[in-house]
Amino acid sequence: MRWKCLAVCLWMLYSGSLLMAGEAPHRHRILVAQYQGLGGNRLIEVSPEGKLTWEHTPPSICVMFQILPDQHLLYAYGGKPTGVREIDRQQRVVWDHVSQSPQVMACERLPNGNTLLAEQGPSQVLEVNPKGGVVSTVKVPNSEKAFHRQLRLVHRLRNGNVLAAIEAEGAAREVDSNGKVVWELTGLADVYEALRLPNGNTLVACGTQKRVIEVTPAGKIV
Repeated sequence: MRWKCLAVCLWMLYSGSLLMAGEAPHRHRILVAQYQGLGGNRLIEVSPEGKLTWEHTPPSICVMFQILPDQHLLYAYGGKPTGVREIDRQQRVVWDHVSQSPQVMACERLPNGNTLLAEQGPSQVLEVNPKGGVVSTVKVPNSEKAFHRQLRLVHRLRNGNVLAAIEAEGAAREVDSNGKVVWELTGLADVYEALRLPNGNTLVACGTQKRVIEVTPAGKIV
């Protein structure tokens, strides 16, 4: 299970209140990506009792992470330089890819062992292999000129397309390998994440609108 933002992780913290009477509360450790603020940029793990049990300081801004099957942590860092890094629980760097773009804020480890990078400036998604070689590049149409808010979370779909969250445009956009838009949802605000559900619908986090919506392929909110 991947948890990429504080809001989602806080849901786990309060999940005990949703149980039926008589059931024991669930107890979870929570992993949070902290964006600046008190303590600076860091990844922190908190126990069910609210105690800090693990902490990692990335080289720069970090707003998402992915827990890998071997419990390694994959995260993007958005400073200078910028790229994607994998560390183990002892915080040793296992893999690191430095991007030539102005900023990378999101990534995803694929089942084949390669990694997706959401590059900004230009807006594109790269697939790189474990040796750092670029396997493919997909341009993601984007009207935002400034690079920082072009792309957030990106995902490779089962059909091979890429589903991208376009923060500044307030859009969720699916593109094929040639960068052609095959599906999109617009008119939202600060879209940070879009997930394709097993039923074919798409779950979209609408940022400053403070809501999460599920939409059909036709764009109807269900």
